[in-house]
Amino acid sequence: MLNIVAAILLFGFIIMFHELGHFLLAKANGVAVMEFSIGMGPRLASVVWRGTRYSLKVLPLGGSCAMADEDTDSGDPNGFLSKSVWARISVIAAGPVFNFILAFIFGVIIVWYCGYDLPVISGIMEGYPAEAAGIEEGDIIFSINGKKLMEYRDLQQYLMLHPEEELTIECGRLTDEAKAAGVNWYTYSGKEQAKQAERYTATLATRYSEENKAYMMGIEHQMEYHKPKGIGHLFSLGWHEVIFQGRSAIESFRLLFRGYLGTEDLGGPVRIVAEMGETVGEVRSAGWLSVLLTLMNIGVVLSATLGTMNLLPIPALDGGRLAFLLVEAVRGRAISQEKEGMIHLAGMVVLMGLMLLIMFNDIRNLIFR
Repeated sequence: MLNIVAAILLFGFIIMFHELGHFLLAKANGVAVMEFSIGMGPRLASVVWRGTRYSLKVLPLGGSCAMADEDTDSGDPNGFLSKSVWARISVIAAGPVFNFILAFIFGVIIVWYCGYDLPVISGIMEGYPAEAAGIEEGDIIFSINGKKLMEYRDLQQYLMLHPEEELTIECGRLTDEAKAAGVNWYTYSGKEQAKQAERYTATLATRYSEENKAYMMGIEHQMEYHKPKGIGHLFSLGWHEVIFQGRSAIESFRLLFRGYLGTEDLGGPVRIVAEMGETVGEVRSAGWLSVLLTLMNIGVVLSATLGTMNLLPIPALDGGRLAFLLVEAVRGRAISQEKEGMIHLAGMVVLMGLMLLIMFNDIRNLIFR
């Protein structure tokens, strides 16, 4: 039960942090905020300070930021719609941006404590494309189809999200001088790695493995975690955590439309909380630090995904509202509130239908798995 509670609190905190972004930028731009709440449902307690009601509500499932004239212009000079288009853009964009900030903070802490794992090849599988392409044990993969790899899981992600594609891989092999000096790939970071390498390019196609149920190059990898080299390297790896998860969210939609994923593979809040609870339960025996790091890792996934999805130009989401605001900024005048409201309402209906489908799948999977 405590596992589920921890998962719900984390999920709620991420949503609340999103709303905090809207709130702080609204205040910074002089927008009147009627209520900022932590949680949802009936109020447990509230206080009014400087014209804003701050509320604590009974359900720990996020929060809300209710601004004056958010949807209808009453002429209030401190209302949302009375502010400049760029002020409104900053307020709406702040929610997703704060999700990225939270994911970055979690990512930096995780990398600082756990380290990072480079895409160094520890073995070659006989009969697979990597062997025929001349890739050898000890080589490192710098990029795949032009995409730079910072960690081994970047390679795993690319192969999962781009099955059956031909691959052009830029690899590196340590020079004899570097080997003689006892240098390995973790001795340096970034561009310094390339200076120690004999670079070459390999072109190959993945092969489907019935045993592993995946498309494979035929390489093996031994996990080897090392600490970042300086604060700059740490921050770049922390930001990479955000990019990694955001890309996963977008590419998953591409796989859905291409038929590699089905609607049953989509998960909603019920499934997310259930799986989070299971994951926390599995690491509890390892101690509170492992639980905390696990929750942070889940937090990176959820916060980066929430930020990314909210920036998509889908009506009723922040990205949909930003699309209308950007059109207003370009053309010099806003689209009528009535038309925009109708589009957002239609988007909300579609999103609610999708959420009901996902919730049905979640409950069915929980009962019959």
